[in-house]
Formats: sequence, C-alpha cells, structure tokens
Amino acid sequence: MRSFRRVGTALWAAVFSLAFPLSQAAAADNCVEFQGLQHCAVGAAKVTGSERGVRIDNADTSGKGGVAIHMPPAAAWTSEVVSDGAQRNAFTAYAEQVPVSTSTVNATAESTTYSATFTGSGDATTYSVLAYRNGRLQAAVGGIRSGDTGAVGLMVPNPGWTPNCRPRGQTVLQCEQACWSNGYANCNYCYTLCPISTGFGNASYNSACFWQHAVAEPAVRLPNGQVVQADQIVMQEEVSGPSNYPYLNFNRIDVQTTARTTVITGESVAPASK
Repeated sequence: MRSFRRVGTALWAAVFSLAFPLSQAAAADNCVEFQGLQHCAVGAAKVTGSERGVRIDNADTSGKGGVAIHMPPAAAWTSEVVSDGAQRNAFTAYAEQVPVSTSTVNATAESTTYSATFTGSGDATTYSVLAYRNGRLQAAVGGIRSGDTGAVGLMVPNPGWTPNCRPRGQTVLQCEQACWSNGYANCNYCYTLCPISTGFGNASYNSACFWQHAVAEPAVRLPNGQVVQADQIVMQEEVSGPSNYPYLNFNRIDVQTTARTTVITGESVAPASK
C-alpha cells in the first residue's frame, strides 16, 4: 500500500487479489486478526479472515452491519477495501468509545458521493475539500458544513483516454454502456473493479482531522460546481484558533456498509506520539 500522507503526496500503491482462501475459524465473539489489528463484527455481519485479508458477509443491507477495527492509540489509519455493486459505506473514527468523525461514500451507477462529519467546533464545524491528480492539487473549496457533500465522482466524456478501473457502483454492462457513451479509447477497464482506498488522520498528525479517498471516477464535482480531473480527494476539518479537541488519538474505526460482501485487503496504522 502507498504511504499515508500529510495532505500532498500519493495515498496507495497495489491492490491485493481477492482470490485467496479465507479461514472459517473465528473467535466466539466473531473477531479475527489481520495485520496486527482486531476486526470484530458489527450488527448482523460475520467476519472471517486469513493473513491476506478480512471478509465481511452482511445479511443486513440496511447499512448498520460491518466491522469494528480495534487498534492501539493511533494518529492515522489507511485501508484498502474491495466491494462490488451499488453501495453505501460509512467510516467512523472513535476516541475512547466516542465517535469523533465519519466519512460516507455512496456509490451508484452514475456517480460516487463523498461527505464527512467532524466534531471539533460542534454544530458550527466546517471542512475543506481538496482534489488531487497525480499528487498535484487541482482545486480546493472551503466552508463546507459538517455532514454536507464534499465531492461527487463523475464519469466525463474524454475520447482517446481510458479510465483505470470500473467504478464500484457499476456492473460490467453499465460500465461498458458508460464507456461507449463517453467515447473512451477502449472498455477493458470495466473488468477491473476499483477498490475503496480510504484513510483517516487526526489533528496530531496533520494539524486538523481529515479523511482521504481514492476517486474511482476520472473527475469530481466540487460544492461550488467546479468539475476537475482527480484521482484523490481530501476532506479536512477547518480549525480556527487553538485546537480544543478532547482527544489526542483514536483507537477504533468502524466500517458499516450496505454491501453483502466486503473484503479488507490491506491496512496500515501510524501510532500516536507518546
């Protein structure tokens, strides 16, 4: 996986293959260990795992089921997740059992919507969204209210160019139809599903809490209506004056999803400073 960055460098590298045998052995409380972290089922979900990944099977597709990832006090966390079909995924960071920030990724056949909530300034909290392409900042918009949409991933016409992978909300047929209508050079990318690459860092890591996501579509629309090519967005809390956070690290990330099957294929944690 690529290294987690303070807003500016690339986020991820390779995606692990989904074709691995998953152990059916799990603890009585349905927890498994992966890359040194405990992964425990949330809601009606069940987790199984091996040294190469954690699989979450979700009988309840309401969005309440998923996995809780427990970790030592951390300043940053990254993950790579593979999950097919239209879906909503919510990532929540906890400090001492209290939710401090959530990012929601809602993928449909037409687009992917990214939003975030932060708690540093209570109801008045705002955040900025920054769009990157190949590590270069393309655009930034601030003053977004906590909980509002920060960016929408879009398929845009671009003859002679080919996307890297199929957006998560599209079937292969839907992808091919979008490919033809947008005039892309070829449609082979429709057979490679885009992973969900997500990271969270708290204020001790980057002066303000932030979420970052690899973008499946080739462009994003920002809250001011601007559309730019991007492969990554960062949603960063806006902090005015001295930080008044009651926490210096976090120790749990919950991933809740409407998808029936999700596989976590890679994770990394930056430990909190002592």
